[in-house]
Amino acid sequence: MSRTLSVNFNVWAISNQCRHRKFPHFIRCINAATTAEYASSNTDRQSNPFPYPTHRNPTPHQLFHLPINATKLEIKARYYDLVRLYHPDKISDSTDPTVALARFRAITAAYDALRGKTPLKEGVFHDGSSDLEARYRTTASYRAMRQKRQELYNSGAVDDSRKDKLILAGLIMTVAFVVIHTSLTRREAMAAMLVESRSFASDRQHRQKPVEDYRLSQDPEPPNNATP
Repeated sequence: MSRTLSVNFNVWAISNQCRHRKFPHFIRCINAATTAEYASSNTDRQSNPFPYPTHRNPTPHQLFHLPINATKLEIKARYYDLVRLYHPDKISDSTDPTVALARFRAITAAYDALRGKTPLKEGVFHDGSSDLEARYRTTASYRAMRQKRQELYNSGAVDDSRKDKLILAGLIMTVAFVVIHTSLTRREAMAAMLVESRSFASDRQHRQKPVEDYRLSQDPEPPNNATP
């Protein structure tokens, strides 16, 4: 990238100098500027011969810079080339890491589609590629916002009254949980004791045998009719 910036600066410098030259020298300056511009574009192509498409929702073949009738060997070789260029660990510092990761995932999805691992449906791939990058950007933005809020909270920038409310809410939830858990445990213990007492009473009732009075089993004595 630094080489490209230097070449572009040289082109601008040469063009600026051409304005103050006479006609023959002006023609030479224009030729020099054109040569420098061609060298700049040639340098960009050498640094990245397979630039990422600039238009929205590129197709898998457009991502790989291959024709529709490309063979599996060509697709595999081009995938290795794109991995060397667009892997998130090998990108330049000027590229946004979020965009780099989204592009690499899109390239991987295109490779799966081209080799037949996933159905090759252009319309579905378009939406999936754009949605993938959009979803990842949204998720990354949410993570950054959440981290920023946590840093503000830890640094004390958040209002103390809000901290007190959060602490109070946590205490209330803890007390409510303990009370509910204790009540349920006590209710289960009482139910178990009631069942056990009923079972004990039933067993005791079955074990008891009726006791008859021995006097009831004896014959009644005859009346004494003797007279003195």
